[in-house]
Amino acid sequence: MKVITWNIKGANAQNPAWEFLKLQAPDIALLQEVGGLPAWINDSYHIHQISPRFIAGHRARFSTVIMSLWPLKTSRFLHSSLDWVNDIHREREGWIVECETIPDNAEPLRLVSVHSPAWPIPRDTIKDIDVSSIKLENNPDLWFTEILWSLLRNENFGDNVQWIVGGDFNTSVFFDKPKDRGNRMVIDRLNELGLIDCLSEFNSDPVPTFRNPRGWVKYQLDYCYVNEPLLKRCVSANVPDQVEIFGHQPKMLSDHLPIFCKFN
Repeated sequence: MKVITWNIKGANAQNPAWEFLKLQAPDIALLQEVGGLPAWINDSYHIHQISPRFIAGHRARFSTVIMSLWPLKTSRFLHSSLDWVNDIHREREGWIVECETIPDNAEPLRLVSVHSPAWPIPRDTIKDIDVSSIKLENNPDLWFTEILWSLLRNENFGDNVQWIVGGDFNTSVFFDKPKDRGNRMVIDRLNELGLIDCLSEFNSDPVPTFRNPRGWVKYQLDYCYVNEPLLKRCVSANVPDQVEIFGHQPKMLSDHLPIFCKFN
């Protein structure tokens, strides 16, 4: 099984990024910032697609997408013990998109496509809420990574169900230098739940996935977290050569590298 997670930077149906994706022939793809889907994807895959809703209430012009060769059950299953977290997940849908599938001759597979915004949840929208139980210790703000963790922490990541939680988390341990801003805590929390990032695990270190406007490629912002049953079956996790994505002419395919993971 081949899984890809990729922030595709608003690619519309005519964007050459889709031809690159087609050549990779994933069984499952978790995509963020999708501007439009080409016809061949709708013809070849089962699709779950939601346009994120901003705090102000309007929808984004892009979507968070899960595509699978196998049928998808699209009812929500993530549920926090905190009602106000569930309210954010429901009312600001599309930043965290979940569904389930059953690959051929395999256990059920839960899929979560994550697009954590680069901005925090506005403080005035949560001013009457005690967020201390999920807020990062060394960060003054509340981010969608904490909403994700609160939704996940009551789930069972044992052997009965396989999990893939992937996407653009907009967090990096290198953001904590020279001052700790809690990014390491985002990763530690997921690890403690039993979710491990395949890319950094297979490469023994974070792997840069994002090219900033100045052209630097220093930060891993994208992750493909899986639970132990899938991690044991993961045979590879990598990104393509940067030139394939960032060097495409007349403009780069995306400012994020896709992550490729293969599982027995």
